Amino acid sequence: MSVIRKLLIQGIRSFDPQNQDIIEFYTPLTIIVGQNGCGKTTIIECLKYITTGELPPNSKGGAFIHDPKLVGENEVKAQVKLRFYNISQRSMTCVRSMLLTQKKATVTQKTLEGALSFDGTATQDKVSISSRCADLDAMLPEQLGVSKAVLENVIFCHQEESNWPLSEPATLKKRFDEIFAATRYTKALDSIKTIRKNQAVEIRVSRGELKHLEEKKTKSERVRTEYEKSTVSIHKYRERIEDIQQQEALVASQIEALAGQLQEFMSLQTTLEGLQMNLDQKIASYQELEANTNVLDVSSEELERVRADITKQIESQESDIQNKRDERDSLQKKIEQLQSKTNETLSEIGRLRAAQDSLDTKIAGRAGTVSELCVTFSISVESGTDQEQQANECTRALESLLTTAKDERKSMRQQAEDKERTLQSDVDAKQAEIYSFNNAAEVSDKQTAANVQHIHNLKRKRESIQVDDAKRTLLEDELAKEVKQLEFARKKDTGDVYQESAKKKRMELAGVIDEIEQLNAEIKHNNRQADTRAKLALKKKDLEDKNRQWDSLVSTAGLSDYSNNGAEFASERERTAAISDAIAKKKQAINDNSSKAKGAHDALANSKLRLKLAQQSFGEQAKDIAEKDERIRKVCDVAQFDATLADTQSEMHELMEEAGQWKSVSSMYTAYIKKIENDHACPVCQRGWSNKDDEGKIVNKLKIDYTSAPTELIKVEGEIRDCQRRLDTLTNLKSAVRDVNEWNKSGKTDLEAQVRELTSKEGQVSADADDVDCESVVLSTELEDMVEHLAKSKELMELEESRQELQRQVEGYERELQATGSTKTIDELQAQVANCQAQESTIRRELDQLSKDHILQQKEIGFRQDSIRKIQGQMDQFTRQANESEGILQRIAELELANTANETEAKEARVQAEKLGPRLVQAQKRLSETRSDARTNESRVDQHVRDLMQGRDRLQLMADEIEQTRARLRCEPGSEYVDRLEMATAERDKLHEQTSLSSQQLVAAVTVLQESDRIGAKLAAQQRETVDNIRLRANHTEQERIRGELKAAQESQARLESQLSQIYEDENDDGEVEETDGNLIGVIPRKRRHGPGGSLAQGAAKRRGGGGARLQQRREILNAKLSELTGSRAGLQGEVKQLEDQARRLTHELATDYKDVDMLYVRQLVQCKTEELANTDLETYGRALDSAIMR
Repeated sequence: MSVIRKLLIQGIRSFDPQNQDIIEFYTPLTIIVGQNGCGKTTIIECLKYITTGELPPNSKGGAFIHDPKLVGENEVKAQVKLRFYNISQRSMTCVRSMLLTQKKATVTQKTLEGALSFDGTATQDKVSISSRCADLDAMLPEQLGVSKAVLENVIFCHQEESNWPLSEPATLKKRFDEIFAATRYTKALDSIKTIRKNQAVEIRVSRGELKHLEEKKTKSERVRTEYEKSTVSIHKYRERIEDIQQQEALVASQIEALAGQLQEFMSLQTTLEGLQMNLDQKIASYQELEANTNVLDVSSEELERVRADITKQIESQESDIQNKRDERDSLQKKIEQLQSKTNETLSEIGRLRAAQDSLDTKIAGRAGTVSELCVTFSISVESGTDQEQQANECTRALESLLTTAKDERKSMRQQAEDKERTLQSDVDAKQAEIYSFNNAAEVSDKQTAANVQHIHNLKRKRESIQVDDAKRTLLEDELAKEVKQLEFARKKDTGDVYQESAKKKRMELAGVIDEIEQLNAEIKHNNRQADTRAKLALKKKDLEDKNRQWDSLVSTAGLSDYSNNGAEFASERERTAAISDAIAKKKQAINDNSSKAKGAHDALANSKLRLKLAQQSFGEQAKDIAEKDERIRKVCDVAQFDATLADTQSEMHELMEEAGQWKSVSSMYTAYIKKIENDHACPVCQRGWSNKDDEGKIVNKLKIDYTSAPTELIKVEGEIRDCQRRLDTLTNLKSAVRDVNEWNKSGKTDLEAQVRELTSKEGQVSADADDVDCESVVLSTELEDMVEHLAKSKELMELEESRQELQRQVEGYERELQATGSTKTIDELQAQVANCQAQESTIRRELDQLSKDHILQQKEIGFRQDSIRKIQGQMDQFTRQANESEGILQRIAELELANTANETEAKEARVQAEKLGPRLVQAQKRLSETRSDARTNESRVDQHVRDLMQGRDRLQLMADEIEQTRARLRCEPGSEYVDRLEMATAERDKLHEQTSLSSQQLVAAVTVLQESDRIGAKLAAQQRETVDNIRLRANHTEQERIRGELKAAQESQARLESQLSQIYEDENDDGEVEETDGNLIGVIPRKRRHGPGGSLAQGAAKRRGGGGARLQQRREILNAKLSELTGSRAGLQGEVKQLEDQARRLTHELATDYKDVDMLYVRQLVQCKTEELANTDLETYGRALDSAIMR
């Protein structure tokens, strides 16, 4: 329990800010009595402020602090200090301070830092806890053991707020909640109600979602049935498509074989043309090289030997030339270095000559300076001496004059300082005398002002202690009232009653003490049987422990679930046996389930592996097909590939025919022209012309076509190369196109179906494995519970045997004690002694309370006496104040007389000071003139000294510069030259001689190098001639090789045409149509892409491309058959696509709209039931909490 001891108040309301008022609180009660406005309420407000930090109502604007105007100050510091015992009975002190500042129109209140500390004791030092106001507000209620709400509203409640129990219900409830700390319970109840309300809404929403999920579950079952029917139909159509694809593959293989034969034929034709073109190029190159080369009539071995000899001579000559070039470069570099050194030497000569000129100029300048200084300072030097000696004499004369001038300046400065000190002392004496008069006047003025302020304060003090006769009369009436109350308190004092009550309590206390002595005697008697009683106490304690263990173990959850065919077990041993049997059965069930779980997990791992392989295969094939499709699309669209390939092959065949026609045009047209010129008839129909002009036109026309044939052939060959590249690209893409088509037709769909099937199977197997795992967990949990129950049952069995044994031992010890004396144990007797001692303490407290009541009555009498003494003291104070008022009036009169005398003294002192003023001004003027004359003379002497020093420094600086220049021109000791200029000139002449010699050597080396270059050029021409002869013979050898390859290619083409004729000899050649209309114009080629055509192209096709036409015709037949098969397959694929779209739509619905609908339905059902149970539990908790709050 905490106790308030003392309260210190300073500067609060009517309490004096200069003095500290201390109120001491007595135990058990302290009554505060006083007149209105004396500060009774202020004490309660201070207690509330120091304990809670809250200011009283209506205290804004500094009303709680003493008014600064009443004490004539700008600031008033207020302080409240409380000393108390905390709940641990340790002395503590709390201090809070405030500051009120009075400004011109406003008042500012500021809270200063406080302090809370443990008071020091004889064994402990003072410990400060905190100085922050927020910490004080939180820690004071904790140390007092009373909440802040109780302190504010109950203990230290302000009189203006004491009617709060009559407030509005909401305000009253808030106050009571704060006092009794019931807010958290009501908040918890409101929170539970809010949660129940929100949860009810969630339950309604959950039920709606559950109904919606049930409808979706029914729809998903119908969708799964439709999906299974579509899957069966797709499988049937795909089997038919596979048969058609096999037939298509057979036809495609035949077409591919035809394409290979056609490609081989065209390749041979292209090879022949290429070899022919290469041969023509070699011949042209041979002719051009032969025209520009001097052919040597020697053997190839001799040519190689000559070329090797020339090569060796060239290498030797090049090595010799390189050596000569190195020698030339070395001489050039040497000449450049010599020229560089020469230039540096010439620069050094220029610098040395400039330094010599500068030296002569400086010596002449120094002579002029010496003459100038001699004239300026009247210095005489000997005229017959050299310039160096004259300069030294002038310098010594300047030093002498400088020393004399410095001595003169020092003497002059000393005289001026002596005279100045004399005048300054005279000025200081007059200033001191004036200052003393002024100071005396100021002292008198200050004394007068102080007396005036003192008079003002005395008058205010006299006004504040005016004697109030009405108040004196009131005090006299109050004194009479206190005397009457004192007499009443003395009559109320019941000393006899207190003595009688105290006597009864003492007798009762003596009886209790006697009973304690008897019990102690019995304890001594029982100590003689301490061993037996100790054993009995130990056994009883052990028996109680065993009973508690028994009750704890019997209440274990699950033990009551075991029964003996519906009946209770006779003993714990039977229960233990039953639990052991149940454990054995459960272990067998776990082993069986483990085998089942292993099989399920193996199946799950297999399904996952198959699914992973299928997904990996699908991904790789999809990636490969995407790459192939990208390659195909760079050339053409996949759907147009066959048409593009056929068009390219046809274009290649036409280009080859056109090239063959243009190759045969040259020889054919030459033969035609010769035939016409010799026979003058048509070379085809052998008919003549009616006139010579027609024959000339035909010949001119044939010549024009003959001359344009090479150009057209080159263009056609370029087109053939482009077409061949496109054809090669398309041929290489045939297998890729076949793979893409196969993937788009069925490969992708089959793999996707396989992945979906494996995914579904993996999910089913995973669910089965999860069910088995859950069952295993349940069985393991049940087994663990059974093992725990078995251990508890065994422990109960052991406890049962221990309890029976202990009961037998306790009964034996009790029988032994009954036979020898009391059966009570030492603990029981000691417990009775403790009860008697408690009764003794209670009686003693009652005696103390009676004594305290008697003391309170005595204190009340003393309090009345103190009040009488206090009133009498106040009346005495009134008398003292009256006497003090008379004394103040006398003091005021004395101070006014002193002020009159001070004013007279101040006036006389100021008159004396004014008389000394003119004399002080004259002395200061003389001092100023003396200082001005001294500064003028000193400046003149200082200027003369500076001129002498400048002249001396000029001569010294010139001498140093002349010496430095001579040092730069002077050679090192031991040198053969007089100075450095002579040495540089000799070095220059030596470098000129070396440069001339090196230049002669360079001219000779260049002449030799030019001769060597001429010989090398001659050898290079011989080498080129030899190499050209070797290249000419190599070209001839290459022509022979190409002719051999051309002959072999022509033989291969003839064999291939023979084979094709034997294969297709039963087919009709509808393309062989020869136009012989008797008109020679019919054989003139028609232009297609600037190439020959018409009947000439057909004739060339008959002679050279008959095999290609037959291959093309057979390929068209196979293509027609392939198109028919493709149309049938496309129709079936359309049906499959429709079914796949339907299945994909159903799958999408199952994967999106009905995804995990069964699991969601079960989960929503569980959630809905759980929320309903939680809502019921919250309602139960809310009712229980509401009932508890009401109680």
